Amino acid sequence: MTDFPPGRWHGRWIWADQASATQDHADSARQVVALRHSFVLGEVPDRVPARLSALSRYGLWVNGVEVSRGPVRANPQRQPYDDVDLAAYLRPGTNVIAALVWRYGGPKPWWMPPSPLANDLHQGAFVFEARLGDDWLVSGAHWQAQCLAGWGETVLDRLSGRGEELANARALPAEWLGATDSGWPGAVERRGFTTGEPGRPEPPSFPVGPLEPRPISWPHPVDIALMPDSPGVFLAERIQSGTLIVDASGPTGAIVTVRAAEFLKDGVPVPTEHDARFVLTLDGTRRGIESLDLYGLRGVLVEAADGATVHGVSVRTRAYPVAGGASFHASDSRLDRIWEVGRRTVTLCSSDAYIDCPTREQRAWTGDAVVHQMVDFTTNTDWRLAAWYPRLAASPRADGMLPMAVAGDVEYGDFTIIPDWALHWVHAVWNLYRYLGDTEQIAELLPVVERVLRWFLPFCDVDGLPSDVFGWVLIDWAAVSTEGVCATLCGLWGRALLEFEEMASWLGDEGRARWAERVHRRLASGFERLWDPQRHRYADSMVAGVRRPAASQHAQAAAIVGGLVPTARLNRLVEVLTDTTAHVDAAFSSPEGPVVPNSDAPVGGLYLRTGHPEPWWDTDKQLVRAQPFFRYVVHDALAAAGRADLVAGLCLDWTEALRRCDTSWTETWYGGTVSHGWSSTPTRDLMTRVLGVEPAVPGFSVARVEPALGTLEWAFGEVPCPAGLISVSVNRARLVVDSPIPYRHAGREYPAGRHEIVL
Repeated sequence: MTDFPPGRWHGRWIWADQASATQDHADSARQVVALRHSFVLGEVPDRVPARLSALSRYGLWVNGVEVSRGPVRANPQRQPYDDVDLAAYLRPGTNVIAALVWRYGGPKPWWMPPSPLANDLHQGAFVFEARLGDDWLVSGAHWQAQCLAGWGETVLDRLSGRGEELANARALPAEWLGATDSGWPGAVERRGFTTGEPGRPEPPSFPVGPLEPRPISWPHPVDIALMPDSPGVFLAERIQSGTLIVDASGPTGAIVTVRAAEFLKDGVPVPTEHDARFVLTLDGTRRGIESLDLYGLRGVLVEAADGATVHGVSVRTRAYPVAGGASFHASDSRLDRIWEVGRRTVTLCSSDAYIDCPTREQRAWTGDAVVHQMVDFTTNTDWRLAAWYPRLAASPRADGMLPMAVAGDVEYGDFTIIPDWALHWVHAVWNLYRYLGDTEQIAELLPVVERVLRWFLPFCDVDGLPSDVFGWVLIDWAAVSTEGVCATLCGLWGRALLEFEEMASWLGDEGRARWAERVHRRLASGFERLWDPQRHRYADSMVAGVRRPAASQHAQAAAIVGGLVPTARLNRLVEVLTDTTAHVDAAFSSPEGPVVPNSDAPVGGLYLRTGHPEPWWDTDKQLVRAQPFFRYVVHDALAAAGRADLVAGLCLDWTEALRRCDTSWTETWYGGTVSHGWSSTPTRDLMTRVLGVEPAVPGFSVARVEPALGTLEWAFGEVPCPAGLISVSVNRARLVVDSPIPYRHAGREYPAGRHEIVL
């Protein structure tokens, strides 16, 4: 028998009686409920499998020990449940299970509410069940429940969705996790239902369900104490992300405000409108209070009322685990550092989803995460988050296009779309196909891929080129012209068509494969109109049939990876991509001149509403340089053109970014956040280009090992595959590979094991 067979749960959706809320609470959109249940065990079974979920979020404790926080972010119609084994937390005799559950008043960057129509669950709900041998421990009206007065939030910034998180120690006794009887009223049961059905209190119930098990690993909470620096200032050695724990004492009702900040100025945290605050009301005792939400920060400013003392501030980091011991070292130690910073930046941006940054938004952007995913596939043996990301983002609108960010306020409000982000998502599905080779997952995702590709067809002109595509065609934060026919968008669409064709053929769907091949052939023929015969490069755009002179690294690279470039032109495009004397740092947010690397220039601007300003640079001779995110496409293009040997040298560009922050990556070369996972391309490239390890067949049962040292004297490292780590050591004279799986090198097949190859 499975732990949880299909069908109706035993546990019931519960909440606290709204009558227990006070006016102090009613002023806030957020509602926080404390739930508790005590029970007696004669003996503890070897296993006590449990599953649980909530709308919006929860934290679970057993006998005073935190067990889990969740659930994983998702569209509520496809919400997974969390599953844990409680055996290690239980004891013979009396046990207490407790939960804090909070309901946001509306969509958040990291939470998407269900429809409020005809639905009790929208008002907040929690469900739990555990197997105790042949018996069940379940949530129901027999649990105790209390709405917590003074726990809420005020939203001050639309971009981050953050403001002040409020916690009132007076409403939650310090001993609440262990007491068997609080005097709280019983819980009330909630029903999930819709028009035409009476509903029921057990999942699956509209709009949540049927639920599936948690698809990703649990984070590893680690407490990091912030160091007191000066009165009211606490600092971290580097960017940290997690819940805040404030150790404070003072008179009942005294207020302590902790303001997080990503940036320091003269060693002092400088909070901006995007940074959040944690506001505590003390209860007359000394105790530690932990936030419900996550905070990304480099330091905090603390303001305490008269008589109140803050003894310490900590961050309980909740990063996604990195397992397996992957590594990289090279003769140029700068690349070792770049590898490490990229790995850590992706870790900072990995929680219950891949997020853009922990400090500002915490949104799961559909396109950003392709870099996070590739870093995990090449440096982490835990691939569950890398596999979950394409499924999480497979949430198309009615027209087939994906939201620009999923499982949060953007998808809920349908703010806008970024068509090129959906094409990066297609590449993530292709990565999943190559690394895992799971036919069921690819068969599930391929129809979504097809709808994304077909979305572009109505925009195509007579030559098969998408033209005047609406939405926000972002590309990256560089000044890339996207009006009319956008060369970069055409290239990304071409790559997606080729990848769809490959995956469809692999699944035996030759009809769809032939369709993609026909569309791609027409696109490649029409794309010739973007070739600039005078400048010998592809123009960024063509408006009303007239080719514009501006060009970028983006257009050349996308054309190559999209299979739109005749072989005879590849050497010329390699020259265009790598001639740094002709490259220019241009951003539409700085319309008067070049942006200065490592400055704090804005990454957005009024142009997002008013349109692109005219170029200030010499469009005849200069080429716009790609920002860190799009460099993954540039490097892939060079490898596709047979010049993977250039990638190691190009990764050294990131040494300049270390000047702005030497522990995590900047969002762009010149500004934005300093904890942006999408800038971590070198970490992937040092594994796949320099060490040269990639899957040779879908599922990675056979590897490809083709190192490209470039100007390096030597490199060695270990790269994960499903069977373990592939060890590669290479210098000018020899290549040593120790692999748990067969691999291919220079056209020859090698069996699993250790082999020394003379180069």
